[in-house]
Amino acid sequence: MVQWLFPFCNAGFKTTLRWFSDFEIEGQENIPDSGPLLVAPNHLSNLDPAIVATALPRPPVFLAKKELFKYPVASILMRGYGAFPVDRRRADVRALSWITRQLLSEHRIAIVFPEGTRSKFGGLLRGQPGLAHIAISTGVPVIPVALTGSENLQNPIKVFKPTATLRLKIGKPFVTAGVAGRPSRKKANDVTTEIMIRIAKMLPEGQRGEYSEKYVNEFVETSEYD
Repeated sequence: MVQWLFPFCNAGFKTTLRWFSDFEIEGQENIPDSGPLLVAPNHLSNLDPAIVATALPRPPVFLAKKELFKYPVASILMRGYGAFPVDRRRADVRALSWITRQLLSEHRIAIVFPEGTRSKFGGLLRGQPGLAHIAISTGVPVIPVALTGSENLQNPIKVFKPTATLRLKIGKPFVTAGVAGRPSRKKANDVTTEIMIRIAKMLPEGQRGEYSEKYVNEFVETSEYD
């Protein structure tokens, strides 16, 4: 994928964040220097992909709802930025195959929101199994990311004046326990839960949502990446 639009947008957005936002990033040293990587943030606003991308060392690719690709010009711009359409109403095999290829063949960084959609109330929603399936099938390390403060940046026009107090915490990478063939529903759900708990632990208590009471002393389905 040729991301001809991303460098210009990313540079411009970094500038507006410096001008208008109180933006702090914690944990950038946890990002591996090379190789494929799945970045798993919570999701609060339309600008979250761009916010997370500013903290990454290489241009990432994304999955975005197919409705954003409805018109030809919009589709060209979205693809030039690094996005690929996904149908969120079903298991989109085409989108999953695309992002798997970006990871394994192109060794890219991919941003995948495990909740599947934006939280309307600020707390974590129940995680969807799509990210778990990708992580299990590829063996690619996952980076949990906790973002706060972007709730008021719902309108994409805010990219020009993102006035907000933003905090981005980047956790340590981890990998899933591999399985032969397609993972069972239970396996995918268990991995999803561990991914979401890792994100929740980095969020303020009031924003842990579905995972405010779910903690484990020891992870079983995921382990730290060396």
